[in-house]
Amino acid sequence: MDNCRRAGKRICLTYILSFLLLSAFFYYLMVHNSRNNMGILRLREDVDDISHLLRQQQIESKEAQTNKFNCLGGEPKGMGSGRFDSPELTAYLDNLFKRKIGHLMDDVYNLKKNIMSSECSARSAQSQAQSSPKSESGSVTKPRINYASEELGARIIEVKAQPIHGTNIIKTFLGLDFSANPPVNMIRPGLSPGACFAFNGSKAMVTLHLAKTIVVEAISLTHVAREMTPSLCVKNAPKGFDVYGLPTANCKKELLGQWSYDNAANKRTQTYSAHSSCFFRNLLISFNSNHGANSTCIYRVEVFGRLQS
Repeated sequence: MDNCRRAGKRICLTYILSFLLLSAFFYYLMVHNSRNNMGILRLREDVDDISHLLRQQQIESKEAQTNKFNCLGGEPKGMGSGRFDSPELTAYLDNLFKRKIGHLMDDVYNLKKNIMSSECSARSAQSQAQSSPKSESGSVTKPRINYASEELGARIIEVKAQPIHGTNIIKTFLGLDFSANPPVNMIRPGLSPGACFAFNGSKAMVTLHLAKTIVVEAISLTHVAREMTPSLCVKNAPKGFDVYGLPTANCKKELLGQWSYDNAANKRTQTYSAHSSCFFRNLLISFNSNHGANSTCIYRVEVFGRLQS
């Protein structure tokens, strides 16, 4: 008996839900149909108003013609010939036109404008490509491998700097001095605002273990653009820095170069040629100054070179 009652309740519930869904569907159809009817009625009223104005204009023009022959002084005042040139009718037709299809004309104009602008940009790009084919072919250079990339196996061995948020014995013991802006950010490919190696002041020393043992030929330094920072300021970019090749079994410590990052707005990545006579796996990068901020942010360091033959 309980199973029969439960089955009956389920059937009744199914019927009620079906009835409610059908009622909602028919209600939607009725509302949508009423809106269409209201639009048709408004359009019909507009047409009736236009026809009424036309009939009135015809009657007035006929009266004007009859008065023309009855009067000695020519045409009557305030009336023209048999043409439909009533300013009220013209204004009404203009308002009706703007109200009904004015937005369509705006869409057509915007579409035409977008097509013309895309055609102009395509033509300008094509003309530039045709005007300087030699310069483009000459600017194509062989891609170089960044041996300071974490993805290839490079890593940070040691850091001597003052953390942004201070330090204590517990943080030093757990290695959390630079947990917010770790030094590994400088060998990662991303350039998101704030994703940098940050430290207080302008001086720091970083020991970098390269992915391979190479003869260092060039070092690149990148900082984000001013527009990418929340404060619209890039004074925390590094300025003067030195790079050393650390001693190996066959070579002594060697100064590879002393450079200055000039923080130019139109050149956020700057590459410097290094002078190396030995193969190095570990580099010491000494940051000595910045461009006036209380802290320094190092976004990306890249190292290019030649492998052992």
